[in-house]
Amino acid sequence: MSAHPPRRVLLLGLLTALAVAGVLALTAARFRTRDATSEVDGGTHTVPRTEIARTISGQLTLPFRNGPDAVHCSGDLRPVRYDEVRCTAHFPIGPDRHLTVEVTGVRHNLVTYRRHTLPR
Repeated sequence: MSAHPPRRVLLLGLLTALAVAGVLALTAARFRTRDATSEVDGGTHTVPRTEIARTISGQLTLPFRNGPDAVHCSGDLRPVRYDEVRCTAHFPIGPDRHLTVEVTGVRHNLVTYRRHTLPR
């Protein structure tokens, strides 16, 4: 009879660990959102590369790890659906990350765009 309590404790521990892992995975996916919306600059009629870089840097910074040291984008983003620019995120440890930022929608002076990681 003493063999059953350790199994029960082991099973409860395993189920608890799986539940915690599931919650952490869902939370991490939520923090890693890829869409962003920015306002078009009145003078250039584009989303400035500095705004795109700031947004991407914020998206790549999770509460559980360090974000990039810097993000550099090749140009401004025009408010035209499917327009895209290339960006590079420079991390303190590990390789740089190359991204494409693509316009997914335009409404009035708001541009919604999504980042895509390029293959290495």
